[in-house]
Amino acid sequence: MISEAAILKALEEKPMRIQAILARTAPGGSEETLRSILLKMRDAGKVLFNINSGMWTKA
Repeated sequence: MISEAAILKALEEKPMRIQAILARTAPGGSEETLRSILLKMRDAGKVLFNINSGMWTKA
């Protein structure tokens, strides 16, 4: 299972695309589940999404 803490830890180093986050947090996990969690975290102000580069960063 993918946790918010694992996502934030993965994003501490550098901005990442969704596939790279998935590889670090839950290899073989569901990309749709990760995307759902990231969108909830974005709404809460914990992460930011750059639409131009397609990268997620820690807020």
